[in-house]
Amino acid sequence: MAGYLGRLGRGLGAAVIMSSSVLPWAAHAADPPSRAAAIAAADAAAGLPAATEPGVPVCIDPPPSGEKLAGDMELAAEGHSIQIDNGGGGDALVKIRHADTGKLAASFFLRKMETMTIEGVPDGTYRIQYAFGPQLAPDCKSFTRIIKANQLPETDDLRTQTIDDDEHTEVKRTSVSYQLSVSESANVKPVAIDAAAFNAE
Repeated sequence: MAGYLGRLGRGLGAAVIMSSSVLPWAAHAADPPSRAAAIAAADAAAGLPAATEPGVPVCIDPPPSGEKLAGDMELAAEGHSIQIDNGGGGDALVKIRHADTGKLAASFFLRKMETMTIEGVPDGTYRIQYAFGPQLAPDCKSFTRIIKANQLPETDDLRTQTIDDDEHTEVKRTSVSYQLSVSESANVKPVAIDAAAFNAE
């Protein structure tokens, strides 16, 4: 099944828990035919969209992975970090919502086979949602249509801890890491949501 999301780790500290290389999908045209065919077949079997939909208006200049598109979250120079690796399943939109209100905190575009790290996330309790779609719409912030949308079953409570003793003062922040995957072996099973719930601001 498509859309399984594996939780890679959670811990305290300023560093990101998992270090992943970014694998730009722009090189896809140079892939050997057998690899390209295998990827296309796997996506088709998982019910994922084709790369293009002829005649549908699309975003002319898609944003890079990890660029904030919308939401009221103010990212700071220091804060928590959230890393998300898109290991397959097509290009994705990732949304972080305030858990108490459901209001959009931030949304990001994440290309297939790329990784983004969101730095400077302020204290709060957040819910992560993601969706796959064929192409970005003309607003470059949404998909022309939603193929599959999910959210994590649990929220992330990100809180800064300050340890102050006679010897030193230490500030600890949280880093969480997730992977979008089409594998059924992922250790966190997301909850399906409808397109309206995902698209809500």
